Amino acid sequence: MIGTWVRLAAMVLCILFVPHASAQSGWKDSPAVRTLYAKAKQEGKVVIWGPQQREVDWIPEAFGSMFPGIEVQWLGDNNLITKVIAEARAERHEVDVVHTSLGGIIPLDQRDLLAVVDWSMFGTSAGNIDLGGKAGLTNNLVYAVVYNNQKVKESELPRNWTDLLDPRYKGKMVGSVFLLPRLVGFLGVEWGEDKALQFARDLADKTDILLTRAPREAFLQSGERLYAVGEFEAASAYWAAQGLPVSYVIPQPVVATQFASVVLAKAAHPNAARLLAGWMTTPEAKRMREKMRFESDIRPGSDGEMAKKLHASAVKIVIETEQNMALREQIYDKASAILSGQKR
Repeated sequence: MIGTWVRLAAMVLCILFVPHASAQSGWKDSPAVRTLYAKAKQEGKVVIWGPQQREVDWIPEAFGSMFPGIEVQWLGDNNLITKVIAEARAERHEVDVVHTSLGGIIPLDQRDLLAVVDWSMFGTSAGNIDLGGKAGLTNNLVYAVVYNNQKVKESELPRNWTDLLDPRYKGKMVGSVFLLPRLVGFLGVEWGEDKALQFARDLADKTDILLTRAPREAFLQSGERLYAVGEFEAASAYWAAQGLPVSYVIPQPVVATQFASVVLAKAAHPNAARLLAGWMTTPEAKRMREKMRFESDIRPGSDGEMAKKLHASAVKIVIETEQNMALREQIYDKASAILSGQKR
């Protein structure tokens, strides 16, 4: 009798488990995806733009390993949104897919430049679809403090962002004029505008932080500065892989950008564009991105190691969303003026 119940229980578990596993890993064999792939191969190529080279240069190899026969052309440019808008106005439609932060994508949506995509054929959950079906959420970049691990002890690392105001960090920090104000904008979502802007004033007035457009890793490598504030954890891992003596710490609250892929409404290669953008949201693509570029998905439900670690620690996590965009931009603009010395 016991053996019969064991066999029945096993059968029930198989029935419950197999369809779920298929839904997670079998999306590429669905009729809808196979049909889309056939049409995409007829188009022959797809063009994707991202904010910098390392965000997109890994894609041809990774995408091609699953969908051979489609040439992937890419461009890494921090001014890509301006370029996309200019091309649209000139009725040129070179780019098919844009992969960048949600904040960068919003201006394209506001100008009706984006197509609605059926993300469901890729197994993308509803929680990873945004902008009314126009954006597929892919990965996050988490703000961190990167440090020279040959000159800084673990006991000397900040645990909270406000720790950086301690006198022991004075004269030892460097930051990006582009990234640091954006960090303050994110912190303002959690702290409120007044506290965030006071933090910016204190950084500018009391810490002797060096703000620069130059690569911050050079300052860390030379030892001229020991801490790079407001960098991304993926950048630290990338620099370390190149042999630089760096590690990172993620102070609290944890704040992160949200990257997404979108298809242009007038894409020259619409089928290949949908296939590539949809693939970017899949677990397979996320694993390849993490392996090749150290960038993770930390959203709830992610099976990435960083997501598991952060959510298990129950820390406060602030992720870029369409809803907090306006507040962040407002605080960012004010923080930028403060950190550059234009305003108090």
